[in-house]
Amino acid sequence: MRILFSTTPAFGHLLPMLPLVAAARRAGHEVAVLSHASMAASTAPTPLLPAGPSIPETLQDVTRRAEIDAMQDMAAGPVEFFVESRVGLGAEAAVAAATAFAPDFIVADMVDYLGPLAAASLGVPWAAHGAALPLDAGLATVLAEAAVARFAHYGVAPTAPIAYIDPWPDSLLRDGYTLPAERIAIRPEPHSDENSMWSRPKFADREDRPLVLVTLGTVVEDPGTLAAILDSLAALDVNVLVAPHSATDVGDRPVDPTRVHLAGFVPMRYLLEGVDVVVSSAGAGSVLSALSAARPMVLCPMGLDKPVNAARAAEAGAAVVIDTPDQVADAVARVLADQAVADGAATVAEEIAGMNSADDVLGLLLKRLG
Repeated sequence: MRILFSTTPAFGHLLPMLPLVAAARRAGHEVAVLSHASMAASTAPTPLLPAGPSIPETLQDVTRRAEIDAMQDMAAGPVEFFVESRVGLGAEAAVAAATAFAPDFIVADMVDYLGPLAAASLGVPWAAHGAALPLDAGLATVLAEAAVARFAHYGVAPTAPIAYIDPWPDSLLRDGYTLPAERIAIRPEPHSDENSMWSRPKFADREDRPLVLVTLGTVVEDPGTLAAILDSLAALDVNVLVAPHSATDVGDRPVDPTRVHLAGFVPMRYLLEGVDVVVSSAGAGSVLSALSAARPMVLCPMGLDKPVNAARAAEAGAAVVIDTPDQVADAVARVLADQAVADGAATVAEEIAGMNSADDVLGLLLKRLG
């Protein structure tokens, strides 16, 4: 079978799909990923079919066309970004690339509309793949209506997916969301890369201290916030591993190399090894990765869906939520002293371990395809 995976060109949307991509490849299917060319290194060895605008190009188009900030306007932003701009700028290239690949089945990330457009154009079945928590009913309706109108420009109507593949455990879900199809739970896996040469740094004469991982994820670039977090953590006798976008992205703040190491962009599976507490901005990928590894968290949510992610993790007893970076040290000290938070993370990790593997999900999808 020829399976095409289509995704918004953002790590938070691509990385959750890679376990299923790998499962399809292991099973002997011919697989490709449809996205912007900037994602090619992350999809390898799976070939990437370049189509659609980059994130900066999409944001620029939204600003020019709709005169809004898509990252801040939670009402109009999603429709303008995911439907109007991404489909408007990428439809022809996406359909052409998909036509050339000739897929039998398409898997599209939950807010990617180029994959569903290709599915409708080619008359092939497709499934949606979650990354963030399921969309609330109001936003799901608005996006669906916008897709109908936009797809009509290309002479097709959206078709219903055969499944919604969801990496969020049941305990973190709440009422009030809408799924486009029957849910299939898939076990979230921290991103790994078999070609990675990174290994956890040594903290000379300090290996007995707790290790704190600080990451703002793959979207937030905020040297000032990272510097404020490090300033706060300086009050604690802990080792700190920082994973910003680049290994120097902490502003002008000097770093004590005996207790702080800058990792840069490293797959989460390796970053989490030996970590006692994760400090993050509550991005979906960071939260699910930490929970799958049973790591308690201190979360300082920074926009978009992050406040909701943080609230769900805290309700599960797996995280402490703070409002400002200067509160990090007190929160980390609390987590290290209170076993209850670690126990909460372990409980969710046990639940995640019982979810369907990517190989199992692939089998379920193929059964639905007949």
